[in-house]
Amino acid sequence: MVFSRWGQTIREYLDDDRFRGNKRIRLIIYLAIGVVMYAILVGSILPPRYHLTIGQTSPVTIRSPITTVDTAATQAAKEAAEQKVPKQYEQSTQVETSAVNQVDTLFATAAQVVSNKSLSSAQKLDTLSSAAPKKVSQSTLQALLTQTPAQISTLQKDADRIVNDLLGAPFYQESMQQAGLLVDRQLLDNFDLDKTSQLIVRDVVVSVLKPNMVYQAAATERAKQQAAATVPDVMIHQGDLIVSKYGIITSSVLSKLQDVGLYAKHPNYSVAVGFAGFIALSVGLLAAYIERRPPGRRLDNLMLGILGLVSVLMSVLIVLTKWVASTVGSSSVAYVLPISLGAMLITVMMDSSLAVVASFYYSFLLGAALSFNYDFVFYGFVASLVGAYSVAKVTSRGTFMRAGFFVSLMNMGAVIVLHLLQTNRSEDFHSFSLHIGLGALNGIIAAILAMGVLPFFETAFGLLTPIRLLELSNPNNPLLRQVLMEAPGTYHHSLIVGNLAEAAAEIVGADPLLCRVGAYYHDVGKTKRPAFFVENQMTKENPHDKIAPSLSHLIITSHVSDGLEMQKRAGLPKPIQDICATHHGTTILWYFYNKAKELDKNGTVKVDDFRYPGPKPKTRECAILMICDAVEAAVRSMARPTPNRVEGVIRKIIRDRLQDGQLDECDLTLQDLDVMIGAFMKTLKGVYHSRIEYPDIDKLRKEVAK
Repeated sequence: MVFSRWGQTIREYLDDDRFRGNKRIRLIIYLAIGVVMYAILVGSILPPRYHLTIGQTSPVTIRSPITTVDTAATQAAKEAAEQKVPKQYEQSTQVETSAVNQVDTLFATAAQVVSNKSLSSAQKLDTLSSAAPKKVSQSTLQALLTQTPAQISTLQKDADRIVNDLLGAPFYQESMQQAGLLVDRQLLDNFDLDKTSQLIVRDVVVSVLKPNMVYQAAATERAKQQAAATVPDVMIHQGDLIVSKYGIITSSVLSKLQDVGLYAKHPNYSVAVGFAGFIALSVGLLAAYIERRPPGRRLDNLMLGILGLVSVLMSVLIVLTKWVASTVGSSSVAYVLPISLGAMLITVMMDSSLAVVASFYYSFLLGAALSFNYDFVFYGFVASLVGAYSVAKVTSRGTFMRAGFFVSLMNMGAVIVLHLLQTNRSEDFHSFSLHIGLGALNGIIAAILAMGVLPFFETAFGLLTPIRLLELSNPNNPLLRQVLMEAPGTYHHSLIVGNLAEAAAEIVGADPLLCRVGAYYHDVGKTKRPAFFVENQMTKENPHDKIAPSLSHLIITSHVSDGLEMQKRAGLPKPIQDICATHHGTTILWYFYNKAKELDKNGTVKVDDFRYPGPKPKTRECAILMICDAVEAAVRSMARPTPNRVEGVIRKIIRDRLQDGQLDECDLTLQDLDVMIGAFMKTLKGVYHSRIEYPDIDKLRKEVAK
């Protein structure tokens, strides 16, 4: 009981005009929408940041949120390729020339010394030592001095030939270790010398041999760079496992965390500030659009709050989708997110134009949560627009399922289009077919959720949606059955007023369904005292003839307050209650005023004492119901309702309402009122048409029997 009273109190506060039109509350609602959505979504926009050290155990399983280059693995691969590159050398001819010159100098000096008889042996050896390469041994020089000039010349030629053979080809530093062996092989294979000559040639040649392959550092570096450039980058793909829960953090893991942006000592404050600006701009532009709408279509604070709840609901769904995608390591999960749910709910509870604007908003939020992926922005916008337009005219709950199938079809088309637009179609057929299947499932889920969530909003906030109106129009509704059983004349009157109101609403752009259903309930208060209303009187006896006019006025006008009380107990939405409260406005009960004036001998009767309490109509629908109620009652009371007389009565009723100021607070124009007359005439023609007089059947039977 306590919760019920609280709920009733909250409902009355939300329905109060002081709440619905309060500008300060309106500003608070806009701020709350932005703050709550930021708080919900910022965790999905900001990638998680881990401050881990080598050797530490990972507290969670971490997967890559993006596809990027593995810098450590790529660098290792490049270094391995560089290591395989051989050093670059260039053969130098100067080494060969220098070696030959040294050989020739040595042997030429030896020939001169041997021929010079004036030199002693010691002088000859000293002279030859000064001309010989440093590595030539003294024993070789002494042996050389024992040779004749002719032999020396032969040895010179043999030594030059061996030097030319060895240094004419690439001769590396590594070859120096085998220089003696190489010379010995040359001597054995190509020359026929005695042992002494072989030793002389061998020692001289080995002493002058040097590597002729000069290391080229710049060329070697270029070769390494070229080899490294051919190595493809090692990639970390979105969803790849970086480290499992309880896994050890290694240098490789730490490098990968840095590469994918998951390692930092502090959160990325710039992204947080940027997303705050994104939310502020989005909510600001949405607020500007809402506030610039025509007054009749501008959302009051209650509907603005409901828009905020829908936005929060969509934010929660986006966060859940991001969490599931991160858990399974694939963004494909986002294709099943029922992003069109928000647009469907806004269209049914508000209007489709606002749903289109909200579709932009929710689609960009989805793309932002999924690493600012444009594909999901496009996909979400297509689904949302199709969902909004598919439920623009709801005739039953089956409309949602049809809308769901249509959204599924368009989702599949969007997936195919996005696939065809990819220049690098890296995904396989399995992924492509999975995306199509999830897109098809998306629409069905959105329709089911819309049908499930909508009654919550209808009940919690007393919203009047097309679905709720269709349910209220059911003749089995307890209030309508009560009117039918206790006040059948009023019930018939309400049906005709509903026909008139629906026809008028269609032609002036009001809500036809609201007008019809509002007409069904506008006179439910008459069930309290049905016999006091002429349409329910089965005999010519009128109870008002026996009571004072002031009491009659009180009884007649009380059907408005009685009806409001019954509607509130039944939980009928506020627009229906408004129609009941304003369908007479502050009009005057002229019949009872005139009757009271005739009985008043002191002249104390005032016309304002015989007015309805009001209020006056503030919406088109309420104004249309006021006019239709009066038109139906007036035409029904006419003795001979010819078209001209009916039209005259309708015009008089409208003129009286205008002169009495009953239509001052609504936005019906004179043109609207004029075209409504035509709609009334067509409807009344079908209700109060002339009929032929049927003959007396019993009399005819008697005549036939004769």
